[in-house]
Amino acid sequence: MDTDIMQKYLEAGRIASKVRNETAKAVEDNMRLIDIAEYSENLIYEMGAKAAFPCNISVNEIASHYTPEYGIQRIAADDLVKIDIGVHIDGYIADTATTIEVGTNRNNILIRAAEKALDAAIKIVREDINTKQLGTVIENVIKSYNCTSVTDLTGHSIDRYTIHSGINIPNQANTSFGNTLHAGDVIAIEPFTTRGPGRIKQGETRIFGLLHNKKQNHPEYQNLLSQFNTLPFTRRWMQNPDKLEKIRRFLRRYPVLIESDGYPVAQIEHTIIVNKHGCKVITD
Repeated sequence: MDTDIMQKYLEAGRIASKVRNETAKAVEDNMRLIDIAEYSENLIYEMGAKAAFPCNISVNEIASHYTPEYGIQRIAADDLVKIDIGVHIDGYIADTATTIEVGTNRNNILIRAAEKALDAAIKIVREDINTKQLGTVIENVIKSYNCTSVTDLTGHSIDRYTIHSGINIPNQANTSFGNTLHAGDVIAIEPFTTRGPGRIKQGETRIFGLLHNKKQNHPEYQNLLSQFNTLPFTRRWMQNPDKLEKIRRFLRRYPVLIESDGYPVAQIEHTIIVNKHGCKVITD
C-alpha cells in the first residue's frame, strides 16, 4: 500500500477510535438519539475528517443501520446500544463499532462474546487466509459463551469511497462463500451476538447512497454526489430532503436490520489492514 494512503487510513482509524470512545461515554439514560448522532458526527469534523456514513445508533433488537432523523427517540434505562462510526479522509475509510448497556449488566455476556470473537479473528488474519476460517473462529467463540452469532450479517472489505467493496467476512462456520485475503486488503470484522436465532428482518430505510452513474445529470444527484460521493447519507444531512424522491431510481438503500425474533443484539467492530504475516488494527 502506498505510504500516503496508509497514513490516511491510519489517521481515519485514529479519529474513528477516539470518536467511538467519546460517543460511547456520552450516552446516558433519557438522552435523545439525535443528540448522540450529532455529537459524534460533529466531533469527526472537529478532528479534521468527514463522516463516512451517518452515525448508527441501533438499540436492543435493532442490529444495524438505524440513524435518527428527528428528535423524539430517547435512550432508556436497560437499553443495549450499538454505536457504529465511519470516518474517512479523502475517501479512505475506517469503520468501527462498540456496544454499551445503559444502567445494567444483563446483556454483558453478549458484548463479551462479540469482543472475544473479534479478538480471536484478528489473531489469525494474514495474507492468504480464507475468510471462511475467520467465520469459523468467530462462531466457535460466540458459541463458547452460549450465545448465537447473527449469521445474516457479515463484515466486509473496504475501498476508497466504498464502505462495502465486495468481500464478505462471515460470522458463521460452514459458510458457502469465502475469499482469500491479500496484503493491503482493508477489511472490517464485526461479530454480532444475540440469544435469539440470529436471523435478520428488514425495517424502514433511513440511510441511502448514490448508485454510480456517470451519465446522470439531475441537479440533486450532482449536488449529493459532490457532497458524499457514493458514501451513505441520511435525510437530515440534506438541505432539501423532499427532493430525495426525485432521484429514487439512482439510490442504494440501507434498510434498518432487526433481529427476527426481537432479541437484543450486540456488535463490536474494527477495521484492519492485512499484511503478509498478520494485520494492523487501525481502530484500536
